[in-house]
Amino acid sequence: MHSFTAIFFLLVCFQVAFAGEDFYQLLGIARDSDTREIRKAFKKLAVTLHPDKNQDDENAHEKFIKLTRAYEVLKDEDLRKKYDLHGEDGLPGSSNQQPKYHSYSYYRDNFGIYDDDQEIITLTRSDFQQSVLNSNSLWFINFYSAMCSHCHTLAPVWRTLAQEMEGVLRFGAVNCEDEWQLCRSLNIRSYPSLYLYPSGHKYEYDRSLPELRKFVLSKLKTNLIHIRSNQWVNLIKSDINRGLSWVLFLCGGKQFEECPSSETRLKVGSILEGLAGQGSIDCDTDEEWCKEMSPSGANIVFWKREGGMDSVDGHYHDINSHDAQEITSHIFNLLPDPADLDEEAFQEIHAQLSLDPSSSWLVYFYIGSPEEQTKELKKLPSLLPTLRIGRVHCGKHSKLCTKWHVHRYPMFAVLKPGGKFEVYHGREIAHDVANFAKESSAAPNLHTLSSEDFPDVLHNFEGTKSAWFVDFYAPWCPPCMQLLPELRKASQQFEDSVNFGTIDCTVHSNLCQRYNIHAYPTTMFFNNTQSEPFRGAHTASEIIEFIQEMLNPTVAKLSETDFYEKVGNKNKEELWLIDFFAPWCGACQELAHQWRKLAKMVSGIPNIFIAQVDCTIERALCANQGIRSYPTIRLYPVGSRGLNSVAMYNDYHRDAYTIRAWLFTFIPSSVIELTEETFEKHVLHSEKPWLIDFYAPWCGHCQHFAPEFQLLAQKLEGRVKCGKVNCDDHREMCRKAYVRAYPTVMFYYPQTIYPDQGEEINSQRSDQILKHVEKVLLSLGSEPSHDEL
Repeated sequence: MHSFTAIFFLLVCFQVAFAGEDFYQLLGIARDSDTREIRKAFKKLAVTLHPDKNQDDENAHEKFIKLTRAYEVLKDEDLRKKYDLHGEDGLPGSSNQQPKYHSYSYYRDNFGIYDDDQEIITLTRSDFQQSVLNSNSLWFINFYSAMCSHCHTLAPVWRTLAQEMEGVLRFGAVNCEDEWQLCRSLNIRSYPSLYLYPSGHKYEYDRSLPELRKFVLSKLKTNLIHIRSNQWVNLIKSDINRGLSWVLFLCGGKQFEECPSSETRLKVGSILEGLAGQGSIDCDTDEEWCKEMSPSGANIVFWKREGGMDSVDGHYHDINSHDAQEITSHIFNLLPDPADLDEEAFQEIHAQLSLDPSSSWLVYFYIGSPEEQTKELKKLPSLLPTLRIGRVHCGKHSKLCTKWHVHRYPMFAVLKPGGKFEVYHGREIAHDVANFAKESSAAPNLHTLSSEDFPDVLHNFEGTKSAWFVDFYAPWCPPCMQLLPELRKASQQFEDSVNFGTIDCTVHSNLCQRYNIHAYPTTMFFNNTQSEPFRGAHTASEIIEFIQEMLNPTVAKLSETDFYEKVGNKNKEELWLIDFFAPWCGACQELAHQWRKLAKMVSGIPNIFIAQVDCTIERALCANQGIRSYPTIRLYPVGSRGLNSVAMYNDYHRDAYTIRAWLFTFIPSSVIELTEETFEKHVLHSEKPWLIDFYAPWCGHCQHFAPEFQLLAQKLEGRVKCGKVNCDDHREMCRKAYVRAYPTVMFYYPQTIYPDQGEEINSQRSDQILKHVEKVLLSLGSEPSHDEL
């Protein structure tokens, strides 16, 4: 990632940028900078260019207003997206609108409190879920406000604690002034609030360094084994310790009196978890063995296994320190480096993965010295035991890095079975990288595409599958980063039929412009020359549902010939619901997802057909039918032939549920409206089971559930009778049935005598209710239907 350490460089960029008014140039940052880099760049300029510090400059206020405007836009993901696409003209409000700014002391003392602390990770709403809640790593997180005096009092203590505990656990900070939605969702009500994750345990004691340190140490767990000399060989040969080296604490006896403290052992054990075994040896009992391991009398030795995973041979290394950071630093230097890959080795691995679906490779691309990442790199093998890890020096192998579009350093990527390649976007921290590598290797069907690959997407890439689902994204865009894990999950459902690809628009900007990508993320389904945008929720389930609809459509696409043959000649039993649309129409694009959802919801009902007509293709048909605006929704109902009768949908709400409710008003209902008299006569003492919906007409949930219940009635027709009771009109009957909320669904077995003997079904989802009823029918000896809802 880009770092700007010279204020001079920022000032020069700022002065040059004034003519062009480019917000990125004003701040002196790259277009793919993340929120933290934007904030740091702004702070460096703010403390230098603030009007309070430049009272002799008559233009200082104007300059700072422009600087603040640039920061306010670029730090907001929605405004930044609009600015990237349309410049200042695309932003809400006037470009001359005067943003407010704080005093010089605020930017100097309060702004970005932890931005310069490498040990503390500033978390945002976009990465909190993935990095913290979805992780097994131990986190200690400080929720603070920049205007809170106690937060500033805690800041130096928090920094010191984070430095002392570096690598032991992860320290985070959340600025609740900026991330108020995240803090509200986590019920953070006061500042500072300190929480330990993943347990969510709140720290409520004195915020002094000794007390905080004591709390953290009490939460650490390490597997320290007390070892005797006669146990050693069997211990290192055991399956559970296969391949491990060991850090050994030698304590007791005259030569080994200065045993490392329990705090040091806890820290070392936590830092090296999974990388090395930890053992404690009583040198009073095993004095000769201790002397054999460390003739010099060192209290800590590192036994480095040599000769392979199952070897019992090794070499002892003295570690002459009692400081946890120094101890672990020494041990990391002794651990093996990842394999160095040159162009030939890399291509050989790629070729092998293309032919043989063996384990994936995690590759680290870098320039200069890799020493800064030594610890994080060497943690990875223990976190990724099934993956192989290598590194490529792009200074030495520039052609290779150029070919694979390595555009930043350092960069991690996964080479997958089948030869696919996926780039990592995120912090270069071992646990985050490992989580990505696990997800990526489990999704061999997802591929990072380049400008060179993309034309093949439109024409059967590599001669394999013609269908592609492609995500156009920007790494700085939080919704884009949240979508990527969902894409990996979805891709696993289509390994034999659909390819998945991603295109970084900050790298391949010309390609994205050529295909009119106007927002991030933009996802498209390509099937040869056909394309369809995805506009559903960014979840794996929605993506899967969308692709399944694209492959096996439930919405019929009608040509003029189809329209007159199928709709014009429809019989009285059929109902046709048709969307007349134009692809360029924004409202039509929004409706498209809901229309597919609607078609799937009613797909099990016989004689109901959901269709659409593209009026840019079928101009004559739309003109003849008097279509003058888009979208136009028309219904040709049951009971009429051909085009003799038509109903127009004029509701402002065009979601699937609202349209379905309207559609169901045209279908004869098999749900019987019951009174107290008919309830007793037909339901109680009946030889058939009944399913009853107790509702109130003013209840919104009841109105939403009514079509679901009608759908259930059609699915259960002939096996279960369905009825509904208006509890506003029949309060006493509902009281006797113990109805306490609306809607309430009750199942009544045959020969039920009293209203309170109904079995309540605690769901308003038709598929779950149907599943429950089918199960009951099976127990009663009735044959369940095999129709899927």
